[in-house]
Amino acid sequence: MAGRLYTVEEVARLFGVSPVAVRKWIRSGRLRGFKNEVSVYVIPEEEVERFKNEEMGRVRVYTIDLEELGVSGKSRRSARK
Repeated sequence: MAGRLYTVEEVARLFGVSPVAVRKWIRSGRLRGFKNEVSVYVIPEEEVERFKNEEMGRVRVYTIDLEELGVSGKSRRSARK
């Protein structure tokens, strides 16, 4: 295997997520990584590139529950007046 090996923390920074998220991706098989000789996950550079290309085509949808945030339609309307 040629190329650089990334740590979980490095991959997390690259994708703007937490290291916990990266470990979940590895455990679920979404991202291929392996534990090195000191039982720390590492991810090959080729895999980081593959994952990046795959993620670029993925559409993300976020929903926000305004009530959960303490914002209701009435309070927003009255704030405008």
